[in-house]
Amino acid sequence: MELKVVFQEFVNYSLLERCLEPTTIDWYKRSIQPFYKYLHYKLLNLEVEVLTAENLRDFFINQRVKGNSSRTILNIMEGLNSFCKFLIKRKYLSANPCDYLEKPKLPKRLPEFLDEEEAKELLQACINMKKYYKSRWYRNIAIIALFLFTGVRKKELLNLKLQDINLERRYIKVFAKNKERIIPLNETVKDYIKDYLKVRPKRKGVDNLFVSTNRKTHALTQQGLYLLLREIRQKMKFNKRITPQILRHTFCTLMLRNGVNLRDIQLLAGHSDISTTARFYLGCDDKQLKKAVDKHPLSI
Repeated sequence: MELKVVFQEFVNYSLLERCLEPTTIDWYKRSIQPFYKYLHYKLLNLEVEVLTAENLRDFFINQRVKGNSSRTILNIMEGLNSFCKFLIKRKYLSANPCDYLEKPKLPKRLPEFLDEEEAKELLQACINMKKYYKSRWYRNIAIIALFLFTGVRKKELLNLKLQDINLERRYIKVFAKNKERIIPLNETVKDYIKDYLKVRPKRKGVDNLFVSTNRKTHALTQQGLYLLLREIRQKMKFNKRITPQILRHTFCTLMLRNGVNLRDIQLLAGHSDISTTARFYLGCDDKQLKKAVDKHPLSI
């Protein structure tokens, strides 16, 4: 069976049966493309049988020689691994060749975040921006506030619907990774959302909370969100990067520094395992750890 045929079958399965996002499908395609090019270069056939541990090992050695990083190689390996699992499920392969490969070790990287003063400066910068369009001004403040006060993921924020917001009971309902969770709102972020809702442009057939403000009839896109963050950073002349992930890390770190326990942070952030929360935030928050050491009962 030709690789391209079964890969398209894998794509259809991922879209229709697993209901994966188009971005995930694109990632699968980017994972298989370098392997296709390698097979062509080596004049190997493009049948399923070419997926052997030996061929994959040679391919990843080639990727290393070309200068690709461990992270890039691991990313390709994980995409090919998902594809091979599908081939086993459909009985095109009897064993997963990726099981015989050694994964590259990644350097440990602590998450980037803004400290308390930087986070306040960021929010104030949004408030100080000129009101060319009132709806856009209120929307931008609400977006930054939601990131900083709730730690939502980028996808959760962009997919947030009007019916998912309950300002009276002060919570929002978000969906990610086929899971739903409730995030409570404090008075500050509730008021920012409330102010935005008063001036939110009506878009026919669009029930997303955040919508475009340039007369287009669609919800705020990922590109629009990144343009907003870039604009804010330029206005502030900020040295640090500002991304949805960094703002999410900022929320978790600030909560930890202000005495919120790891279990509560795990639930608020939507981590499936508390070890994820501990690995990310205990490692980067040296101030919190120093405070903890100072509380030792034998300290003089």
